[in-house]
Amino acid sequence: MSDFNHLDPSVRGLLDLSSEERAGRMLVERFITHERLVPIFQHVEFLIHMPTQTRANGLVVSGKPGSGKTMLSRAIQRRYPATPAENGEAASRPVLTINMTNAREAKTLYNRILGGLGVPDPGRYSGSDRERMVLKLCSAANVRLLVVDEIQDILTTTARQQRIALDTIKFLMNELSLPILTLGTSSAPAAMQVDEHLNARFKYRELPLWTRDEFLTNFLDTLEKALPLRKRSYLSSPTLSTDLIRLSGGVLQTIVQLVTHAAAHSVESGEDQITSKLLERAAVEAPLAAAKQAAVQARLGRVA
Repeated sequence: MSDFNHLDPSVRGLLDLSSEERAGRMLVERFITHERLVPIFQHVEFLIHMPTQTRANGLVVSGKPGSGKTMLSRAIQRRYPATPAENGEAASRPVLTINMTNAREAKTLYNRILGGLGVPDPGRYSGSDRERMVLKLCSAANVRLLVVDEIQDILTTTARQQRIALDTIKFLMNELSLPILTLGTSSAPAAMQVDEHLNARFKYRELPLWTRDEFLTNFLDTLEKALPLRKRSYLSSPTLSTDLIRLSGGVLQTIVQLVTHAAAHSVESGEDQITSKLLERAAVEAPLAAAKQAAVQARLGRVA
């Protein structure tokens, strides 16, 4: 009888669930800290823990859609969660995230920061009051990193609006000695380079498309250990890894989606193992029954 050594010990207990429940579990969002993310996490840690600087620095992380930027942002927030006020300690929010989409004016950015800090109806503040409130609350909440997502969107605005957006970012960095992590598509570096002063204060890292290499092998081995299948699939084998790169175009999000959807199909069909045929199926057919089961489990609070 198999002892299921191909699975992480924390996952083996899920094999006792019904096939329907296990199929639903395949679709639970997972974050795997793969080797390409380690230098980025280390740089973020450096920015957060660096002693206060007169000229705060930042990091730009770019990549094609689906390369893992959003998951990276969520992982950073999980590492540095907000804490409520208790035992005489003030509430804190070490990492605050805002989105640059359709942010044409400084007041929009400030309103999003205030909203992220839990201020009700931030639009009621005006001009300098809004600015002062942002500085006051960021300091009070001990914000140590501001994450600015979709930074490339400023390239769709006028030169004046670009200058306003970047000047607002620079103002926050200067006034709060606040490091900033910006995320965006492959155009993100060009957005930050509009301002030469900001450009000099940022480092640049890219999340590339995946190919068949050691990084992919290690990632697939780790991912397979997290999927409660009774049989080992050998995802990192030449056959399956080649299929995954071909079907996904090397986009991380698509790789994970193909694997998890194929895993759900495999449980529903009774194969309990991912095969090339199931990957091909996953590319054209979503596991609807598994998605419905996952929704049921989420409502019951039984999916973690």
